[in-house]
Amino acid sequence: MTIGDKRDFDKLLLNSEDSETLNTSFIERLNLTTRQSTSFLTRRTTSFARFEEFLEKQLDILRCHYNFLRPHRALKFGPVLRTPAMQAGLAKLRFTFRDVFTFLVALIWMGKLDSIRQSAMD
Repeated sequence: MTIGDKRDFDKLLLNSEDSETLNTSFIERLNLTTRQSTSFLTRRTTSFARFEEFLEKQLDILRCHYNFLRPHRALKFGPVLRTPAMQAGLAKLRFTFRDVFTFLVALIWMGKLDSIRQSAMD
């Protein structure tokens, strides 16, 4: 699966602090974390993974948790544990579940959730 084009990939790789080449160990580690965090992907199950829409929603929640809520030891800066979103400059503080779900409820109430989802897919 590829998201984006080669120019975007090359630009991101050039700006990377970690490596100037594609590092498969990072990708494999992310795949392992994803599979361990999502029961739909760890074993055959009769759950809602049979429907692509439910799997996509589960993975959206996982991405949010991984990037905005879960601190990563490898990103520790002094005594401060950081999230990937903090490392990328997208957030100044670690989000809480309350922050995320309060924001989502506000978007739903304002009727803007679908337009934000669509812009994220573009």
